[in-house]
Amino acid sequence: MSAFLNGTTSATPGSKPIVKLVDVVKTYVMGHNTGGGGLLRRRSQAAATVTVHALRGVSVDFYPGEYIAIMGASGSGKSTMLNLLGCLDRPTSGEYFLGGRDIAQLDDDELSEIRSRYLGFIFQSYNLIQQYTVLENIQLPLTYQGSGEIAPEAEERSVELAKLVGLADRLDHRPAQLSGGQQQRVAIARSLINDPYVILADEATGNLDTRTSHEIMEMLGNLNDSGKTIIMVTHEEDIAEHAKRIIRMRDGQIVEDGPSKRMQQAATALIGTAHLNGPAPAWETTDPTAAAGAGAGRE
Repeated sequence: MSAFLNGTTSATPGSKPIVKLVDVVKTYVMGHNTGGGGLLRRRSQAAATVTVHALRGVSVDFYPGEYIAIMGASGSGKSTMLNLLGCLDRPTSGEYFLGGRDIAQLDDDELSEIRSRYLGFIFQSYNLIQQYTVLENIQLPLTYQGSGEIAPEAEERSVELAKLVGLADRLDHRPAQLSGGQQQRVAIARSLINDPYVILADEATGNLDTRTSHEIMEMLGNLNDSGKTIIMVTHEEDIAEHAKRIIRMRDGQIVEDGPSKRMQQAATALIGTAHLNGPAPAWETTDPTAAAGAGAGRE
């Protein structure tokens, strides 16, 4: 593991957060001229400013191997949080730890280095370079590292990733020759080329039909099952249910954070199976109010 990260890379009991936000605030100050100019050449009035509170003191931990969906209406702060997690923006205040290192106030060059080495991105609009082939698009993050030359082992890994996403027979194709689903598969392979610690997906299925969307989500689920940490933003409930944990945001704050329905159902089924094999656990036979209070303290 790189010396950059002090945390763990597998979801083991007692593992440290791979991502940690502490009281993160993000505000934007937007201004416009309220009058003046034009044909009458009137004297300009003072510019009016509006402060937008995109994030209001967000604190949250993400652990290695988690699969998280962040949901919320437009303006809730979910995209702002994803941009901060992806080092595409900086918080106004607060701390952002990636693998134990506070990266909130790093300069542009340092943030670029982190993006190219430790994070993988999947975008709604794919963001492929039209002049590049499938293989060249997959290798793109590597060109921002070191000399930018592609080593033989990286070349081999690119081909293996193309095979992984079902594009082994499309290596020399360009984006215009691919369907939307195939382009998103290229984006997934690109997000994996640097073996990132976290994959960030922004409305990854937003431009896809239902069948293709679920194919892409199945692929992301397989990646998570193999140990990859995935944080995605979506406004679709059925897509969010592919995740294991769902965070809901409103007005720049987290208002709900818990397991997805499928994880709740799996836990219920597990408890039911345990009942068939023996008496109910002690915590289930206690007063419900006390049990709820005890559960509230657990993470």
